[in-house]
Amino acid sequence: MRQIKVLTFLMLLVLVACSPSGRENATGDTLGGVGIIPGNDFSGDNGISAEFISTVDFPEIEGEVLAEKAKGNRLIIIGDSIVAGTASRYGGLMCSKLVPMGWRVVVEAESGQSINFGRTVLKSRIDDGWDAAVVFLGTNTRYRISDFRTDLIAIVKTLAPRPTLLVLTSRFRDIQRQVNDEIRSVAADNKSVTLLDWENLSRMDGILNKDGIHPTNVGRAVLVEAISRAVGVAKDSTGKCLDSQFVDDSRAPGVLATTTTLMTLDTTVPAITTTSTVPAITTTSTVPAITTTSTVPTSTVPASITTISVP
Repeated sequence: MRQIKVLTFLMLLVLVACSPSGRENATGDTLGGVGIIPGNDFSGDNGISAEFISTVDFPEIEGEVLAEKAKGNRLIIIGDSIVAGTASRYGGLMCSKLVPMGWRVVVEAESGQSINFGRTVLKSRIDDGWDAAVVFLGTNTRYRISDFRTDLIAIVKTLAPRPTLLVLTSRFRDIQRQVNDEIRSVAADNKSVTLLDWENLSRMDGILNKDGIHPTNVGRAVLVEAISRAVGVAKDSTGKCLDSQFVDDSRAPGVLATTTTLMTLDTTVPAITTTSTVPAITTTSTVPAITTTSTVPTSTVPASITTISVP
């Protein structure tokens, strides 16, 4: 019996050492029972305080504020890990900002997704009565640029005539210049589209992690603030954070999969209260408790988890 206990203890030590949270450069940027926010295992905020947001020179949007053209207040936001980090399962920063502005908002975003993810989401959810949309895809470009353009045009046409906000990517590699050129081109060709320049905004010190892709804590707040300005205040509406259907982050190492991150918000009160442009994150009820039989992960690894170069 003593021998079995010793072996069990040693196995647990190995599991902890090999788990994503045990990496030397992890920042501990986690939420209780949830895990590492996508992309935030690269670096911390480098001492940048939340007050930094008040000094940010936000770029002018190219096009109309979505609320000025939307016929209602139902807003769908589609993205990859950058947007997923603002979803309800990672603290609800997006809902915290947009719900008090009168939007009934859903964040459909998963780590590691490319542009065709937008078509997948819309195939499932386009008939759910959306009045406006935000699309931030293009960081995980795996195909030819011509294919990227084809998918983006299909997404915009599916959403039209709903006002749609397209967001440029950060320039962390050469191909992103071509990606952003296509986003700009599609935006110019469609009257329903407004453009947000995250490319230049993300170049400010303290916005991105060391990978040059994922926002820091402050960077996420800046992104949400920029999107909120482009979306505008919904007229005469009561906001609500709606349930997400796409919550599988298993493509990114170190992030828990869909069965442990799904969160239900069924009230008209945002999960996170705010007192300024920087939402204050509460820790009492925003993330449901996850029941486990051990404080360390078991040795079983979901088959769907893969390692990719850009989570």
